[in-house]
Amino acid sequence: MKALLLLFLLLLAAPSTILHAQPVIEPITQNPNAVLLRRIWTITGSDGDYVGQGCGPVGDINGDSISDFALHFGRAAEWRVYLGGLPAPSTNPVWIFKASIALPTPFYGDFLGNGRRFVGFGNFINVLGGAARSEQLRLFAVTDTGLATSASYILDSYARTQYIIGPDMVVGMNLDGQVGDELIIAHRGLRKVDSVTYTPEIWFYRGGSGFQVDTPSYIVYDTEPTRSSSSYTVQVVDLDGDRHFDLVTVGQYAEGYKLKIWFGTETSPWTWTTPDREITLYNTVGLYYLVFNDYDGDHKLDIAGLPGPGTINRGIYLYLSRNAPSIRERSFLLSDAQRAFSEPDVFPQAVGSLNDSSHIVAMFGIRRPPPAPTLSAFSGSGAGPNASYDALYSAHLDGLSEGNVFTASFTDWDYTGDGWRDHLTSNSGWFGNNSGIAMILAGGPYIPLDQPTVGVRTEPIADHQRGLYLWPNPATTELNIAWRGDLSSMPTRMAVHDVSGKLVAESELRPELGSARWATDGVASGRYLLTVYDRHGKVLASISVVVRN
Repeated sequence: MKALLLLFLLLLAAPSTILHAQPVIEPITQNPNAVLLRRIWTITGSDGDYVGQGCGPVGDINGDSISDFALHFGRAAEWRVYLGGLPAPSTNPVWIFKASIALPTPFYGDFLGNGRRFVGFGNFINVLGGAARSEQLRLFAVTDTGLATSASYILDSYARTQYIIGPDMVVGMNLDGQVGDELIIAHRGLRKVDSVTYTPEIWFYRGGSGFQVDTPSYIVYDTEPTRSSSSYTVQVVDLDGDRHFDLVTVGQYAEGYKLKIWFGTETSPWTWTTPDREITLYNTVGLYYLVFNDYDGDHKLDIAGLPGPGTINRGIYLYLSRNAPSIRERSFLLSDAQRAFSEPDVFPQAVGSLNDSSHIVAMFGIRRPPPAPTLSAFSGSGAGPNASYDALYSAHLDGLSEGNVFTASFTDWDYTGDGWRDHLTSNSGWFGNNSGIAMILAGGPYIPLDQPTVGVRTEPIADHQRGLYLWPNPATTELNIAWRGDLSSMPTRMAVHDVSGKLVAESELRPELGSARWATDGVASGRYLLTVYDRHGKVLASISVVVRN
């Protein structure tokens, strides 16, 4: 059964130790109970449709507290927006914007700070008499019925400054703690008519009542030019857990690849100038192809990355924050990593907290390249993930044509409204003829809402009217119990009594796993009372259930 029964994916709690020597290189193995991640939403194209050239979340545009998302169709040159929903999102778009693919992800934010949100998309336009193309960014207001039909803001750098832009990253987020989200645009280089520079710039547009897109409010200039053909990656994350966002870039310079970090303060980003740290990625230094997440549950981000380009070392190295020096002081030599997985030719992949209802401890993912591209996911723990993966996904294992489905991937958004975080991914090159594919892999336990004959029963629990699920109804050999991933008070124990009040069964529950099972094959037919408690012993729900053997 392909269901994501994360009952078996245990978040280990073994204590961690400080490691000072080269980490032990661990071979990757498979947990015998590993499960195939459950695909709940899919759109594919025909030969040459390039479905999934871009995708990404757009926030909650219809006010139902479920995340919505957008998908780009290459041949049609359209962004299409879809609404999330339970048990799965709709496959019919609610909004379409004609645009050639320029920026591979949408962006959104409350830029004015008044609760009126905007969703933005990139679109190439012809300039210089058709000899070149530049990118416009168009921001559409979220209305009572979805998205507005025309843009409220248009960022057209060529029309205003004659700069031809092609951003490497655009995102909306509140950086300074003031009213309104900032708009952040990162460029590897700029072209003005025939003059091209490859010195990166990161533009910041201040949020608030005076938000505008005519001129950047502040610019962080990188003083070194990058190689013209190299990639340039930018992340804005809280690396050190001080609740201030940090700016992180990786680019290829004359000396080689470099990692640069600007640490956040009470006054950033408006006071960022030169990087606080620069690390050249030689053979002994890791942190190339970076993925950030909290793998050890200490509320600080950890880093997974490959050794520097050209290194003789292979595999993936993890730099965990628990019981480790501050990220401001770490050397980031390979010997500074706490964990290292040995398999060559793999890449770290963001997966998110698919099996943790607290949304704190993320699963660690690795992606194997063709000819058999596969995502493997490892449960996090207090000591970080171990080398035995607990879940996996590959198109051919799921009855689809073989091919890589992981190009644009977005984690930790709930597209189904069940309180668990899901994984959105797409690849316009799938499956060798550029048909393209987009899909959502579900987080949390499998609840057979898509099987009407099973008779899933919903009950109120904690702060949700439909927070607890039981099936089958009546129970025969077993009764399955599952709960939402966002309850204000989570189940930690259940007890079953017969009609006379005699205790029949009881069990401790793992609230982060989201499901449990009562084996009823040896229980007499009849009616029983199932009671669920929180960690303080408070009754969360009392439900009458029927067993029929």
